[in-house]
Amino acid sequence: MNAPIPDPVSKPSRHALKRGLSQVFAPEINARGPIRVIHRRVSPRFSTYLADVVQIQFADGSREHLLCKYAHGVENTPFSPHRGLAYESRVYEQLMRHPSLSLPRYWGSFIDDETGDFAFVMRFYPGGMTAAQGCDEGGLTELIRWMAAFHAWGEAQVAAPEWNFLLQYDHAYYTHWLDLTLSLARPLAHEYPWLEQAAAAYRDRIPLLVARRPTIIHGELTTRNTLWADGRIMPVDWETAAVGPAEIDLAVFTFDWDLEDVRTLEASYVQARWQGSPPKGFADVMLAARLYVAYHWIFSSPDGRDVDRVRRHLATVQRKVARWGLIPASYLIS
Repeated sequence: MNAPIPDPVSKPSRHALKRGLSQVFAPEINARGPIRVIHRRVSPRFSTYLADVVQIQFADGSREHLLCKYAHGVENTPFSPHRGLAYESRVYEQLMRHPSLSLPRYWGSFIDDETGDFAFVMRFYPGGMTAAQGCDEGGLTELIRWMAAFHAWGEAQVAAPEWNFLLQYDHAYYTHWLDLTLSLARPLAHEYPWLEQAAAAYRDRIPLLVARRPTIIHGELTTRNTLWADGRIMPVDWETAAVGPAEIDLAVFTFDWDLEDVRTLEASYVQARWQGSPPKGFADVMLAARLYVAYHWIFSSPDGRDVDRVRRHLATVQRKVARWGLIPASYLIS
Protein backbone atom coordinates (compact mmCIF):
# COMPACT_ATOMS: atom_id res chain seq x y z
CA MET A 1 0.00 0.00 0.00
CA ASN A 2 1.36 3.42 -0.96
CA ALA A 3 2.10 5.90 1.80
CA PRO A 4 -0.24 8.92 1.91
CA ILE A 5 1.06 12.05 0.23
CA PRO A 6 1.71 14.75 2.87
CA ASP A 7 -0.55 17.80 2.71
CA PRO A 8 1.70 20.60 1.42
CA VAL A 9 -0.21 23.24 3.35
CA SER A 10 0.03 21.57 6.74
CA LYS A 11 2.35 22.74 9.50
CA PRO A 12 5.24 20.49 10.53
CA SER A 13 4.36 17.67 12.87
CA ARG A 14 5.80 17.95 16.37
CA HIS A 15 8.54 15.46 15.48
CA ALA A 16 9.41 17.24 12.21
CA LEU A 17 9.46 20.56 14.07
CA LYS A 18 11.90 19.20 16.66
CA ARG A 19 14.16 17.78 13.96
CA GLY A 20 14.12 21.05 12.04
CA LEU A 21 14.80 23.17 15.11
CA SER A 22 17.62 20.83 16.08
CA GLN A 23 19.27 21.72 12.76
CA VAL A 24 18.71 25.44 13.27
CA PHE A 25 20.07 25.34 16.83
CA ALA A 26 22.95 22.92 16.18
CA PRO A 27 25.61 25.39 17.45
CA GLU A 28 23.54 26.10 20.57
CA ILE A 29 22.95 22.40 21.16
CA ASN A 30 26.71 21.85 21.20
CA ALA A 31 26.94 24.21 24.17
CA ARG A 32 23.55 23.77 25.88
CA GLY A 33 22.54 20.20 25.10
CA PRO A 34 19.66 18.69 23.09
CA ILE A 35 16.30 20.44 22.83
CA ARG A 36 12.74 19.45 23.45
CA VAL A 37 9.61 21.29 22.36
CA ILE A 38 7.74 22.15 25.54
CA HIS A 39 5.03 24.42 24.16
CA ARG A 40 3.48 25.17 20.77
CA ARG A 41 0.48 27.35 19.88
CA VAL A 42 -0.84 29.23 16.88
CA SER A 43 0.65 32.71 16.56
CA PRO A 44 -1.80 35.45 17.59
CA ARG A 45 -0.41 37.78 14.91
CA PHE A 46 -2.13 37.73 11.51
CA SER A 47 0.17 36.72 8.68
CA THR A 48 0.13 35.48 5.11
CA TYR A 49 1.80 32.38 6.47
CA LEU A 50 0.85 29.74 8.99
CA ALA A 51 2.86 30.45 12.13
CA ASP A 52 3.41 29.03 15.59
CA VAL A 53 4.77 30.43 18.81
CA VAL A 54 7.09 27.72 20.11
CA GLN A 55 9.05 27.35 23.31
CA ILE A 56 12.00 25.00 23.44
CA GLN A 57 14.16 23.91 26.33
CA PHE A 58 17.78 22.79 26.20
CA ALA A 59 19.22 20.03 28.34
CA ASP A 60 20.87 22.64 30.60
CA GLY A 61 17.42 24.06 31.44
CA SER A 62 17.70 27.26 29.37
CA ARG A 63 14.81 28.14 27.07
CA GLU A 64 14.12 30.06 23.88
CA HIS A 65 10.82 31.57 22.76
CA LEU A 66 10.39 31.31 18.98
CA LEU A 67 8.15 32.41 16.15
CA CYS A 68 8.08 29.77 13.41
CA LYS A 69 6.54 30.68 10.04
CA TYR A 70 5.77 28.07 7.37
CA ALA A 71 5.63 28.64 3.63
CA HIS A 72 2.83 26.00 3.28
CA GLY A 73 2.63 26.40 -0.49
CA VAL A 74 1.99 30.17 -0.64
CA GLU A 75 2.84 31.36 -4.13
CA ASN A 76 3.41 35.00 -5.05
CA THR A 77 2.31 36.47 -8.36
CA PRO A 78 4.89 37.78 -10.86
CA PHE A 79 6.04 41.32 -10.07
CA SER A 80 4.61 41.01 -6.57
CA PRO A 81 6.73 42.84 -3.99
CA HIS A 82 6.19 39.79 -1.76
CA ARG A 83 9.00 37.36 -2.50
CA GLY A 84 8.36 34.58 -0.01
CA LEU A 85 9.86 33.19 3.18
CA ALA A 86 13.05 31.85 1.57
CA TYR A 87 13.73 35.35 0.24
CA GLU A 88 12.99 36.90 3.64
CA SER A 89 15.34 34.40 5.24
CA ARG A 90 18.11 35.44 2.86
CA VAL A 91 17.51 39.10 3.68
CA TYR A 92 17.77 38.38 7.41
CA GLU A 93 20.95 36.38 6.92
CA GLN A 94 22.57 39.43 5.33
CA LEU A 95 21.14 41.95 7.79
CA MET A 96 22.24 39.90 10.80
CA ARG A 97 25.85 40.33 9.69
CA HIS A 98 25.53 43.97 10.75
CA PRO A 99 24.96 44.01 14.53
CA SER A 100 24.53 47.78 14.53
CA LEU A 101 21.06 47.33 12.99
CA SER A 102 18.20 46.97 15.43
CA LEU A 103 16.40 43.81 14.34
CA PRO A 104 14.65 40.83 15.91
CA ARG A 105 16.90 37.81 16.46
CA TYR A 106 16.75 35.60 13.38
CA TRP A 107 17.81 32.02 14.17
CA GLY A 108 17.63 30.38 10.75
CA SER A 109 15.45 28.14 8.59
CA PHE A 110 14.84 24.50 7.80
CA ILE A 111 13.00 22.30 5.35
CA ASP A 112 10.23 20.17 6.84
CA ASP A 113 11.53 16.65 6.13
CA GLU A 114 7.97 15.30 5.92
CA THR A 115 6.35 17.86 3.59
CA GLY A 116 9.29 19.63 1.92
CA ASP A 117 7.97 23.00 3.05
CA PHE A 118 10.22 25.89 4.07
CA ALA A 119 10.17 27.06 7.70
CA PHE A 120 11.50 30.32 9.09
CA VAL A 121 12.59 30.73 12.73
CA MET A 122 13.06 33.94 14.71
CA ARG A 123 12.84 34.98 18.34
CA PHE A 124 9.39 35.65 19.74
CA TYR A 125 9.03 38.68 22.01
CA PRO A 126 6.13 38.03 24.44
CA GLY A 127 5.86 41.68 25.50
CA GLY A 128 6.28 43.06 22.00
CA MET A 129 3.82 45.41 20.34
CA THR A 130 3.63 47.40 17.13
CA ALA A 131 5.23 50.82 16.77
CA ALA A 132 1.76 52.39 16.86
CA GLN A 133 0.91 50.60 20.10
CA GLY A 134 4.24 51.78 21.50
CA CYS A 135 3.65 55.45 20.67
CA ASP A 136 3.52 56.52 24.30
CA GLU A 137 6.92 54.94 24.83
CA GLY A 138 8.47 56.65 21.80
CA GLY A 139 7.92 53.87 19.26
CA LEU A 140 6.84 56.10 16.40
CA THR A 141 9.70 58.57 16.89
CA GLU A 142 12.20 55.74 17.07
CA LEU A 143 10.80 54.19 13.89
CA ILE A 144 11.36 57.40 11.92
CA ARG A 145 14.91 57.60 13.25
CA TRP A 146 15.48 53.94 12.47
CA MET A 147 14.22 54.40 8.91
CA ALA A 148 16.48 57.40 8.28
CA ALA A 149 19.55 55.63 9.69
CA PHE A 150 18.79 52.43 7.79
CA HIS A 151 18.46 54.21 4.45
CA ALA A 152 21.73 56.08 5.00
CA TRP A 153 23.40 52.75 5.84
CA GLY A 154 21.79 51.04 2.85
CA GLU A 155 23.12 53.56 0.34
CA ALA A 156 26.64 52.44 1.17
CA GLN A 157 25.71 48.74 1.14
CA VAL A 158 23.47 48.42 -1.89
CA ALA A 159 26.23 47.95 -4.49
CA ALA A 160 27.87 45.08 -2.59
CA PRO A 161 27.64 41.69 -4.39
CA GLU A 162 25.90 40.02 -1.44
CA TRP A 163 22.82 42.18 -2.10
CA ASN A 164 22.53 41.29 -5.79
CA PHE A 165 19.60 38.96 -5.08
CA LEU A 166 17.32 41.80 -4.02
CA LEU A 167 14.40 42.83 -6.21
CA GLN A 168 15.35 45.93 -8.21
CA TYR A 169 12.69 48.61 -8.59
CA ASP A 170 13.05 49.68 -12.23
CA HIS A 171 10.91 51.32 -14.89
CA ALA A 172 9.15 48.06 -15.77
CA TYR A 173 8.33 47.40 -12.12
CA TYR A 174 6.81 50.84 -11.54
CA THR A 175 4.88 50.73 -14.81
CA HIS A 176 3.46 47.28 -14.05
CA TRP A 177 1.24 48.60 -11.26
CA LEU A 178 -0.16 51.37 -13.43
CA ASP A 179 -0.83 48.99 -16.32
CA LEU A 180 -2.53 46.52 -13.99
CA THR A 181 -4.73 49.24 -12.52
CA LEU A 182 -5.79 50.48 -15.95
CA SER A 183 -6.46 46.94 -17.15
CA LEU A 184 -8.66 46.12 -14.15
CA ALA A 185 -10.43 49.47 -14.34
CA ARG A 186 -11.16 49.28 -18.07
CA PRO A 187 -14.64 47.68 -17.69
CA LEU A 188 -15.47 50.46 -15.20
CA ALA A 189 -13.90 53.32 -17.18
CA HIS A 190 -17.15 55.29 -17.46
CA GLU A 191 -17.22 55.55 -13.65
CA TYR A 192 -13.75 57.09 -13.46
CA PRO A 193 -13.30 59.91 -16.00
CA TRP A 194 -10.31 61.22 -14.04
CA LEU A 195 -8.27 58.00 -14.31
CA GLU A 196 -6.32 58.78 -17.49
CA GLN A 197 -5.28 62.15 -16.11
CA ALA A 198 -4.12 60.56 -12.87
CA ALA A 199 -2.34 57.79 -14.79
CA ALA A 200 -0.45 60.35 -16.88
CA ALA A 201 0.64 62.14 -13.69
CA TYR A 202 2.25 58.93 -12.45
CA ARG A 203 3.67 57.87 -15.81
CA ASP A 204 5.42 61.23 -16.21
CA ARG A 205 7.03 60.90 -12.77
CA ILE A 206 8.32 57.32 -12.98
CA PRO A 207 11.70 58.55 -14.36
CA LEU A 208 12.18 60.48 -11.11
CA LEU A 209 12.00 57.22 -9.14
CA VAL A 210 14.30 55.38 -11.55
CA ALA A 211 16.91 58.17 -11.45
CA ARG A 212 16.93 58.51 -7.66
CA ARG A 213 19.99 57.23 -5.83
CA PRO A 214 19.00 53.77 -4.59
CA THR A 215 19.29 52.25 -1.17
CA ILE A 216 18.04 49.10 0.53
CA ILE A 217 14.38 49.53 1.40
CA HIS A 218 11.97 47.45 3.43
CA GLY A 219 9.17 47.87 0.89
CA GLU A 220 6.23 47.78 3.31
CA LEU A 221 7.54 49.59 6.35
CA THR A 222 4.39 50.35 8.33
CA THR A 223 3.68 50.45 12.04
CA ARG A 224 2.12 46.99 11.64
CA ASN A 225 5.41 45.63 10.30
CA THR A 226 7.51 47.00 13.14
CA LEU A 227 7.97 45.49 16.56
CA TRP A 228 8.45 47.61 19.67
CA ALA A 229 10.12 45.38 22.25
CA ASP A 230 12.89 45.67 24.82
CA GLY A 231 12.68 49.44 24.44
CA ARG A 232 13.63 49.50 20.76
CA ILE A 233 12.23 49.35 17.26
CA MET A 234 12.72 46.16 15.25
CA PRO A 235 11.19 46.04 11.73
CA VAL A 236 9.88 42.61 10.73
CA ASP A 237 8.45 40.91 7.62
CA TRP A 238 11.34 41.54 5.22
CA GLU A 239 10.03 39.59 2.22
CA THR A 240 9.38 42.93 0.44
CA ALA A 241 12.96 44.18 0.83
CA ALA A 242 14.29 45.66 -2.40
CA VAL A 243 16.64 48.13 -4.03
CA GLY A 244 14.92 51.44 -4.64
CA PRO A 245 14.64 55.06 -3.50
CA ALA A 246 14.26 55.72 0.21
CA GLU A 247 11.19 57.82 -0.54
CA ILE A 248 9.26 54.59 -1.25
CA ASP A 249 9.50 53.49 2.40
CA LEU A 250 8.55 56.95 3.62
CA ALA A 251 5.58 57.10 1.22
CA VAL A 252 4.37 53.67 2.33
CA PHE A 253 4.74 54.60 5.99
CA THR A 254 2.80 57.88 5.70
CA PHE A 255 0.24 56.79 3.11
CA ASP A 256 -2.79 56.44 5.41
CA TRP A 257 -1.97 59.26 7.82
CA ASP A 258 -3.77 62.61 7.96
CA LEU A 259 -2.11 65.37 5.94
CA GLU A 260 -0.90 67.28 9.00
CA ASP A 261 0.60 64.11 10.47
CA VAL A 262 2.25 63.32 7.12
CA ARG A 263 4.01 66.70 7.13
CA THR A 264 5.21 66.16 10.70
CA LEU A 265 6.48 62.65 10.03
CA GLU A 266 8.16 63.69 6.80
CA ALA A 267 9.86 66.62 8.53
CA SER A 268 11.08 64.29 11.28
CA TYR A 269 12.58 61.96 8.68
CA VAL A 270 14.28 64.83 6.84
CA GLN A 271 15.73 66.10 10.10
CA ALA A 272 17.02 62.66 11.10
CA ARG A 273 18.38 61.83 7.65
CA TRP A 274 19.72 65.14 6.36
CA GLN A 275 19.67 67.48 9.37
CA GLY A 276 16.67 69.27 7.92
CA SER A 277 18.04 69.90 4.40
CA PRO A 278 16.77 67.24 1.95
CA PRO A 279 18.45 66.67 -1.42
CA LYS A 280 17.27 68.56 -4.47
CA GLY A 281 14.00 67.24 -5.89
CA PHE A 282 12.95 65.50 -2.69
CA ALA A 283 9.36 66.81 -2.81
CA ASP A 284 8.92 65.73 -6.44
CA VAL A 285 10.27 62.25 -5.77
CA MET A 286 8.01 61.95 -2.71
CA LEU A 287 4.98 62.68 -4.88
CA ALA A 288 6.11 60.08 -7.42
CA ALA A 289 6.59 57.58 -4.59
CA ARG A 290 3.11 58.28 -3.24
CA LEU A 291 1.64 57.67 -6.67
CA TYR A 292 3.47 54.33 -6.83
CA VAL A 293 1.99 53.35 -3.47
CA ALA A 294 -1.50 54.42 -4.57
CA TYR A 295 -1.36 52.17 -7.61
CA HIS A 296 0.32 49.12 -6.13
CA TRP A 297 -1.02 48.99 -2.56
CA ILE A 298 -4.10 46.88 -3.20
CA PHE A 299 -3.15 45.02 -6.35
CA SER A 300 -0.09 43.37 -4.84
CA SER A 301 -2.40 40.52 -3.77
CA PRO A 302 -4.36 38.15 -6.03
CA ASP A 303 -7.76 39.14 -4.62
CA GLY A 304 -7.15 42.66 -5.92
CA ARG A 305 -8.95 41.47 -9.04
CA ASP A 306 -12.33 41.29 -7.28
CA VAL A 307 -14.59 44.02 -8.75
CA ASP A 308 -15.65 45.42 -5.38
CA ARG A 309 -12.03 45.60 -4.29
CA VAL A 310 -11.10 47.31 -7.56
CA ARG A 311 -13.75 49.95 -6.87
CA ARG A 312 -12.50 50.48 -3.31
CA HIS A 313 -8.95 50.77 -4.57
CA LEU A 314 -9.89 53.27 -7.26
CA ALA A 315 -11.76 55.33 -4.68
CA THR A 316 -8.53 55.48 -2.67
CA VAL A 317 -6.53 56.53 -5.73
CA GLN A 318 -9.14 59.19 -6.57
CA ARG A 319 -9.07 60.64 -3.06
CA LYS A 320 -5.28 60.71 -2.95
CA VAL A 321 -4.59 62.23 -6.37
CA ALA A 322 -7.26 64.89 -5.79
CA ARG A 323 -5.68 65.76 -2.44
CA TRP A 324 -2.30 66.06 -4.13
CA GLY A 325 -3.76 68.45 -6.73
CA LEU A 326 -3.25 66.16 -9.71
CA ILE A 327 -6.94 66.09 -10.67
CA PRO A 328 -9.60 68.76 -9.95
CA ALA A 329 -10.62 69.16 -6.32
CA SER A 330 -14.20 68.36 -7.33
CA TYR A 331 -13.08 64.71 -7.39
CA LEU A 332 -12.07 64.84 -3.73
CA ILE A 333 -14.23 62.33 -1.88
CA SER A 334 -14.60 61.81 1.82
